[in-house]
Amino acid sequence: MKRVSLDQILRDLKDDDPEIKKMAAKAILRESSPADQVIADILKEADKPTATAIYDVLFDDSTDFAAIFKEATADPDARVRRQAIRYLFRRGFFTVEDGIKWLEDPDPYVRRRVISYLFWLNGKPAIDAIMRLAVDDPDPMVRKDALRLIAIWGDKQDAYPVIKALEDSSLEVRMQAIHALKRLAGEDFGEPAGASDDEFEWIVAKWQGWWEIMKERI
Repeated sequence: MKRVSLDQILRDLKDDDPEIKKMAAKAILRESSPADQVIADILKEADKPTATAIYDVLFDDSTDFAAIFKEATADPDARVRRQAIRYLFRRGFFTVEDGIKWLEDPDPYVRRRVISYLFWLNGKPAIDAIMRLAVDDPDPMVRKDALRLIAIWGDKQDAYPVIKALEDSSLEVRMQAIHALKRLAGEDFGEPAGASDDEFEWIVAKWQGWWEIMKERI
């Protein structure tokens, strides 16, 4: 690539129009070799709109940019982190070990995305981290998703955090805990959906009683 061409592309990357930024990013992919190194250098100094345009172009390109997106999982922008993790999963570079680390992400949507991807992997090694989220995560939707995953991966001995979730402040989480317990235990003490307050509390009490007996056997 001639130097003047690269200079023009770099100027276009600074344009206020996001479409021009994307065109410039595509030009780098087309004209530079190796493009990944040029892109990585640009991203080090890029402002947020420029970085967003570049990541969007890389995400849709057929070339492997896993190294760049792996670096992007630590980006300050949660949107970039979500996109990076999605890219790595789609390209087969998402590992259970990485997933466990990303479950600590401060953004609840990142944590939910990681949980959904772990669902598709043989992610049993992540069960301890998932059980912590089911009880302690500040976001109720994360707690609910974690309970759903425990129901798929777990067995009766993993029921303790699910029992604790029966006292959750969110009704949706409590209902998910009951559904999870049905799957783990193979028991059914009633359907929580549509139950009155008294009926719901009765169902909860029956499951708590089940656990008092079961925990002595496992």
